[in-house]
Amino acid sequence: MKRFLFIYGLVFSMIWIGYGLYSVFTNQPSANLILGFGIAFSVVICAATWFSYWLMGHYQKIDAMAKRILAKN
Repeated sequence: MKRFLFIYGLVFSMIWIGYGLYSVFTNQPSANLILGFGIAFSVVICAATWFSYWLMGHYQKIDAMAKRILAKN
């Protein structure tokens, strides 16, 4: 699952940053804004991917602890 999320985030980050760089090189209006949005999007996607992976790991630990507690009773 982590690999899929990482590849998904990487592909969309490359698309947005690539389009931003293309707009800067072709001197399109609001090119810096597009590039800034692409970079911000990349940071948010990478952070969300990391956070979801971290959260799923903690859910698994909590589930394991709950099973152990319930099995004792």
